[in-house]
Amino acid sequence: MPTSGVWYRAAISAEQRTSGYVMAIRDQFAEAITAAGDPGSACMFATSEEDAVYFSPASVSVVPHLIALLDAQPSPPPERDGASLLAGTQKDWDLLPRTVH
Repeated sequence: MPTSGVWYRAAISAEQRTSGYVMAIRDQFAEAITAAGDPGSACMFATSEEDAVYFSPASVSVVPHLIALLDAQPSPPPERDGASLLAGTQKDWDLLPRTVH
C-alpha cells in the first residue's frame, strides 16, 4: 500500500508520561498493526524523554484513530539519536535519517 511519506508527531504531557499513557498507546498501536497484518514499516517511535510519539507513514492508514485521539500533526521523523522504538521491527530504524558528521 503506498504511503504519503508523512510522519505524524503527538506531544505527550508530563502527566500522561507518569500515568503510563505512552505504553497504553503503544499497546493499542501494536494491536491495530497486528490486526492489519503487520504492514511493513508500520512503526511507532518515542523521544527518549517520552514527551512525543511518532507514527511512521506506513502506519497512518492503520491507526488514524490514534492519530486523531492524540491530535498528532505532520512532522519530520524523530532524530535517531533521541528516539526509542516502541512498536515495530529493528529494520524500522532505517526509516530514520542518519546524522552525517
